Amino acid sequence: MPSEGRPIWTLGRQLVGNIVPLLIALPLLVLGGIKAQTEGFFGQALLLLLGSVSVAWLATNFIGLAGGWGLKAEMGRRLHQERPFDKSEKLFVGFSRPQFSGWLDPHEDVGFLIIHADRLEFFGGGRRVELSKSNVEKIRFKPNIHTWVGLGGWTAIEGQADGTPVRMLVEPRERPTHLGNAVLGRRLRKRLAEWLSA
Repeated sequence: MPSEGRPIWTLGRQLVGNIVPLLIALPLLVLGGIKAQTEGFFGQALLLLLGSVSVAWLATNFIGLAGGWGLKAEMGRRLHQERPFDKSEKLFVGFSRPQFSGWLDPHEDVGFLIIHADRLEFFGGGRRVELSKSNVEKIRFKPNIHTWVGLGGWTAIEGQADGTPVRMLVEPRERPTHLGNAVLGRRLRKRLAEWLSA
C-alpha cells in the first residue's frame, strides 16, 4: 500500500546531478561549434565536439551522483527513527512507478529497497510502496535514460495484483559512480531472482 513522507529528492538535487555535467562540457561544445562554423566539421572542430561528448559522459559518471551519500544518510536516519536498528536486507536505490515521466531524471524518488521474506518494500523520501512476493512474476532489466549512454538501467520487478499488471522500477545508487551502480544492478537482479525462486 503506497504512502507518502516528506520528499528529499528535490529539483535542486536533481539539477546538480544532471545539469552540472553538461555545464562542464559546455565550453568545449561552444568552442567546437565556433570552429565548425569557420573551418567545417574537421580537425580542431571535430576534436572539440568529440571532446565535449567525452567530458559530458565522464562528468555524468563521476559527478552525476553528487550528494548521494547525504541522501542515503538522511534516508537511513528516517528509517532508524521508524524502525530502530532494523537489520533487514536493503539497498539504496532510485525508484519510479511505471506512470512516472521525469523530464530531468528517471528517478521519481530515492530511498531503500528492503527485501523481506514475503515482500519487497520501497522506503523513500516521498513514496512508500510494498509489493507482495505472491504478486511478483519476474525480475528483468529495463532500459532508462542512463542505458542510452551506457551508464545503467532499471531493475524491473513485474507481476500482477488482483488481475492488474504491476511494476516497481529501481536502480542502485549505493556506489559513487553510475558505472559502479550498473554492476550493482546486475547483482541486484540476480539476488531478486534468487529471492523470487526461494
